[in-house]
Amino acid sequence: MGWFRGRRKRRGGEPAAEAPGQAAATSRTATEAAGARQASAAARPETGSFGFGEEPAAAAGAPISSPDRIPDRIPWRGLDGGVYPRLLGPLADDPGVGALLDHCELGSLGPPGIAKDLVGQAPRAGEALGRLVGREQAAGLRSAEFVAGVIRVLPLLPAEEAVPLLVRLAAQESGLTVESMPVARAAIRALASVPGELVPSALHRLASESPLAALRKAAYAELKRRLRTLSDAPEWTVDAFGLDGDSRLRMAVGPDHVAVVRVELGGRVKVGYHESHGRASADGRALAGKPTASTVDQDALRDVTELAAKLRTAVRAARTRLESAQKERREIPTADWIEHYITHPVTGTLAKTLLWETRDGEAAWRMGLPRQVEGRWGLITETSERIVPGDGSVLRIAAPMRLPVARARAWERLLAKAKVEPALKQIQRG
Repeated sequence: MGWFRGRRKRRGGEPAAEAPGQAAATSRTATEAAGARQASAAARPETGSFGFGEEPAAAAGAPISSPDRIPDRIPWRGLDGGVYPRLLGPLADDPGVGALLDHCELGSLGPPGIAKDLVGQAPRAGEALGRLVGREQAAGLRSAEFVAGVIRVLPLLPAEEAVPLLVRLAAQESGLTVESMPVARAAIRALASVPGELVPSALHRLASESPLAALRKAAYAELKRRLRTLSDAPEWTVDAFGLDGDSRLRMAVGPDHVAVVRVELGGRVKVGYHESHGRASADGRALAGKPTASTVDQDALRDVTELAAKLRTAVRAARTRLESAQKERREIPTADWIEHYITHPVTGTLAKTLLWETRDGEAAWRMGLPRQVEGRWGLITETSERIVPGDGSVLRIAAPMRLPVARARAWERLLAKAKVEPALKQIQRG
């Protein structure tokens, strides 16, 4: 195979010197045979060790995404101290499972097209791969090719089996991906290749909830390839979490106290506590912190904390979507702009801080800050002119631009008067 760039047999107990440019490779046959002589192997220089064109794996002691090479190859049963057979239990002796995992061990080097046949010949393939994905401890660097092979065959399972496993890998909730960003991104790409309606919502959750910006953006990019427009996917509508039109939610935490959770303009999530004394709607005296009275419901306090955390995640995801829309110069129909961006109680807290451009047909783009006048949403220019997008208009987030000092100052005054700071970079003085 091309992966083996050369081997030297040992003669007389002494290893032969390697030819220039050759690295060591471990023959699987020699490794599995008792008392076999050890050979050395080289990692492929053209692609990453995960077989996805990502960063190659590292030498011993370095991170798995380091550009160094992987040490000698080991059969999957011996990787990481033999953890994989232990995870599989009796499934390790299943002939179909064994053949499939032997193929995974080859990474991208196995015969093309054979993986689908091997999955079909292993009725318990999904169960076996699920046990591997359930690994908690981080995989060792020598497992790189094997992990790549596992990710590559997962999309061949039925969608209802493949999607949750790939989501776990993509979210770095599995030891196979927990310390490797390249492998997590590979899992996202594999997830996007699974056919069926389960994938868009799974990608949307990753794009919305992942704490790592790189993974959110990777999931968002794959999601866009699966969808044509916002209207094609109801799951794109961000949860409103019960917030009212002012991005607030009032939650009783006892008979005499209430919590007010709100998302402020700009996306900051704040929680305040007030005395209510049994009043249904009005908030009484504001408290400096959480109430400590014996009548306070501790479960309700935990619900408030959980809601605030979910809102912060939602705001972070909304910022990512807006940033992508800005970079791609995405055009949004007026109705979608109002419903999913401006008036949404989460996304709107960011979208209303941005300068938007609008046009109708082939007319020139005109820029302004979102404002509602006489019940209609439109844009206000730096000269206080009002622009009301029509039903056939489209809008887009204004890209970063350098403007003459006088005009830049005019926009800065408009933003200062509106008491907003744009959530994304836009105006710069030329």
